[in-house]
Amino acid sequence: MINLFQAMQAFVKVADAGSFAQAAAHLGVSTSVVTRHVSSLEQHLGIRLFQRTTRKVVLTEAGAEYADGCRVLLAELEEVESRATTTSKEVAGDLRIVALGSFSLFRLTPLFADYQSRFPHVNLRVTLTEKRVDLLEGGFDVGIVTEHMIRSESLVVRRLLNSHAVPVAAAAYLAQAGHPQAPADLARHRVIAAPLDTSPQNWIFSGSDGGDESIALDASFTVNSMIMQKQAALGAMGIALLPLEMVADELQAGTLVRILDDCTVVNGDVAVSLVYPSREFVPRKVREFIDLAVGYFK
Repeated sequence: MINLFQAMQAFVKVADAGSFAQAAAHLGVSTSVVTRHVSSLEQHLGIRLFQRTTRKVVLTEAGAEYADGCRVLLAELEEVESRATTTSKEVAGDLRIVALGSFSLFRLTPLFADYQSRFPHVNLRVTLTEKRVDLLEGGFDVGIVTEHMIRSESLVVRRLLNSHAVPVAAAAYLAQAGHPQAPADLARHRVIAAPLDTSPQNWIFSGSDGGDESIALDASFTVNSMIMQKQAALGAMGIALLPLEMVADELQAGTLVRILDDCTVVNGDVAVSLVYPSREFVPRKVREFIDLAVGYFK
């Protein structure tokens, strides 16, 4: 009886190497064993998988299609085996994470602490940034970033949350400059914002009447850090659009005041996502972090 798994392994190695001898060397068996596996597979399927000449081995059309399917099946089997064999093994090593800096300071520390309490032998190597990042080029295992920050292609992107943004200002600033009564009044105010390449050029307000009003920004102060935008607002430098969670304590204490609270800024929300390179062959330390992060933000 044919050992289908071994035959498929041998077949894929020959397909990839273009040589029975090279495939045999890679598998650590004799060329005759590889030849026998491929022949058995051809007899089992009733098709020719390779065109053989004295100089090279070339996949037939049917063989090329079958090879694609075999690669998928073998990869899935390897992942199943990896999950089974690593379940009891200790999770250790470095986990490289890139995260949105201003978001991380008030949301991610408990997640990191929980992860390390579960896996104390994993060293968390966290890089905080507000800039666009290439996950693969930077050598990161996982990212917790806004979607505009993602430069890498072919990433798995899982939305964690939408952080609702609200316009705020210090009471001292409003005492001097006055409270805006309508979105159009922002034209007479100092505005704190992110640089235009990382944020909307307009704030779009939706009022209680259901209509939208777009306000062009002429920011008096721009900086690519929401933490500094918040500090600038606290310093009475103007009006800033910031995630509600980030300013909740200041709003409660009265050091910041929400303005235009009968309107909603429809394009100001901060969408934060978990990104990682692949669904296949994810190391256990990464997979455990992904599962924990998804559960943490539910």
